Order: sequence, then structure tokens, then C-alpha cells
Amino acid sequence: MKLILFLRSKTFWLNAALALAFFTLLGLSANWILKGITGHGEVEVVPDLTGLTWEEAQARLAEGALQAEVLDSSLYFPKMDPGTVVDQYPMAGATAKAGRTVQLSINRRRPGRVALPLLVERTLQRAELDLTSRGLRVGRITFVPDLAEGLVLSASAGGVVLAEGSQVRKGTAIDLVVGKRSGPPTHAVPNLLGMRFGEAKAILQLSGLRLEWVEGDTTMTQGVIISQLPSDSQGMFVTHKDGVVRVWVGESHLLQSNDEE
Repeated sequence: MKLILFLRSKTFWLNAALALAFFTLLGLSANWILKGITGHGEVEVVPDLTGLTWEEAQARLAEGALQAEVLDSSLYFPKMDPGTVVDQYPMAGATAKAGRTVQLSINRRRPGRVALPLLVERTLQRAELDLTSRGLRVGRITFVPDLAEGLVLSASAGGVVLAEGSQVRKGTAIDLVVGKRSGPPTHAVPNLLGMRFGEAKAILQLSGLRLEWVEGDTTMTQGVIISQLPSDSQGMFVTHKDGVVRVWVGESHLLQSNDEE
């Protein structure tokens, strides 16, 4: 009975109200202290730093209570200014707590060096592919009269002739000199199919052409020419003096099979 009277008394409710206020104030105080220590609740939007210098990126991040850190500076992008930001993490538009570090990739000030690939006696198409795969550019292409039709004769940069393995900076323009026959074709390609290798070679020499062996055993007794490129031109002029005819050697029955097909 006394407990019920106490619970209904003003003293109980006053004490209960004071206790509730105390614990509420304690909880709010602890939350405010935690926020002050961790920065919880202070969220910043990460700005786009692409194209800014290191100093500009630092200043921009400081405006939002963020910090900058270099993650990588070994890459070189020719379309970006040297020393500028090319990538960042977190990305632009992401949210981060105040004090968060944003990692930056900086475009190096000078491109690295690479070894010049083998270009001389390569076809122009192959040379262009090898240059671009190494981060180099194809510069001026000069065609000069030469029997090596379509083959690179020399490579240079800035007027200096370069050899295979020369160290050049990425992005350098490599000038090429390429052979090109002049004038209309002057020689026909004879039919070599079924001939022995030595016989075909002699026929081409008499015709003012050169033979290039591609595949097959040229020493076997039954070996004959089973394929050729260019093929028999049937008297029409299709190449120049010293033009190359490529041949494949095999057994005669392979030639018969090809004829049947």
C-alpha cells in the first residue's frame, strides 16, 4: 500500500523526470563528443581534380577539409599536360568524411624511353604496328625507288638515323624511308607448278625474277612446286625485274589433289 502511494507521489515523478533528463543529456553529450573526435556527420563531396596540378589539387581539396596523396606518377599520357592529375580515388562526385585522403595519379613530366623495334626490311604495315604498340608514332613516310617494294629501308627521328634497340622516348615520331618500284610492270610470272625446286629457280633467273622458298623439303626426290605466289600470269606483265616469286614445295600427289579441287 505504501509503494502504491509512493508511486503516485510528486516526489517519485519529480525524481523520475530528473533521472530521464540526466540520461538524455548524458547521451547527447557522448554523441557530440564522438562526432567531434571522428568527424562523423561531416560529409564532403569529392571534387573533380582531373587536369589540375598537384598544388591546385591540394588547394581544392583543402576547401572541403580533404587531403591529397600521390598514388602513382609513373604513367605518361601525351594528351594530358605534364604534372597534372589524370586519375583519382575516390572518384569525383563521391562522398567522403572530412579529413579523408584522396589518392591522385599524376601525369609524369617526361615520357619514359623504349627500345626501337626492328623496322628495316619489315613491311610498312608491320613497322607501323610495331611502332604504335611501343607507344611511338609514325612520322613522315618517304618513298624512294628501290627493288624492295613496300619494305622499310631506314628509320630516323629528328634527322638522326636510328638502329634497332635505340632508346627513344614514348610519343616520338619515327620517320620511315620505304622502297617503291617506279614505272609499270615489265615482267610476267611463269607457271612453276610441278617443277622441281632447282628447275623452278633456274627458270625464274632466266626470266629476270627471284625465287623465295616458303615451306617444304627442297631435297626430297619427289619434291615439286605445289603452290606459288604470284601465280602464273599467262604472259601478262605483273611485276618488275628482280621481283620475288614465293614457292611451296611438296610431294607431287599434293599438287594433283590441288588440281582436282
